[in-house]
Amino acid sequence: MVINLIHQATAGLAGMTVSSDSVQLFLWKSLFNGAVLAQNVSQTNVLTDMQKAFNNFIQTGQVWAMLAGIVIGYVIRNTTAS
Repeated sequence: MVINLIHQATAGLAGMTVSSDSVQLFLWKSLFNGAVLAQNVSQTNVLTDMQKAFNNFIQTGQVWAMLAGIVIGYVIRNTTAS
């Protein structure tokens, strides 16, 4: 959303070389007519979301991949350290 707004805002600057060009100035100002500047924010429960993410982390087996990566990384670090 923000990236799209920045893209819209800077797109008009690329062709604008003379500030007195009325067509370019009109196009620059019309870029913001359809832009959404605010959104509805829903109520979130941070602790519930964290619990769901942790449960998903455990259920999908990603915890074992993380532990294996830590062990393998530690072994490689110790064997290559001088």
